[in-house]
Amino acid sequence: MSRDDPELPDDGALLSATLKSLRRYRKMTKAETAAAMRIAIRTYARFEAGETRLNLDYIHRFAAATQSDAQAILMAVAIGSPEHARRCAENQMGSIYTIGLEQFDHLLGDDIRNLDSRTIIAAIVRMFEELAKALREGDPARDWIEKGSANLRAKRPKPGR
Repeated sequence: MSRDDPELPDDGALLSATLKSLRRYRKMTKAETAAAMRIAIRTYARFEAGETRLNLDYIHRFAAATQSDAQAILMAVAIGSPEHARRCAENQMGSIYTIGLEQFDHLLGDDIRNLDSRTIIAAIVRMFEELAKALREGDPARDWIEKGSANLRAKRPKPGR
């Protein structure tokens, strides 16, 4: 399916669904969001409805107002998944990825063009597989704390002894 497929939502619809999802996730009204963005409610309503051109300034203002991730909002539109931005609101995955990409761009500069597609694909797939594996296996720091706390509790005398 191409982006020209009439059954696929356009960027405005995807952005609209993304913004609504995040605003509702943060339990904010349109008026509260508009006020936090310092724009008129009518302007905000048009922005959230996807009736305006993609406005990076508004996306960054929205992200600040809703304590979400501006880069994840843009990625949500790019991958056609409005839920992606909500999923990344707490951990700022979109911004982290973008910062890493910026550092990589600075490190390699024009040598980036010498990387072949297979190498890039393999590295990206490996990165995402490692992230998924880490989530499935749990947080080693949290596991360590829980195990250590259980050991300490086991060594303490029971109340009343």
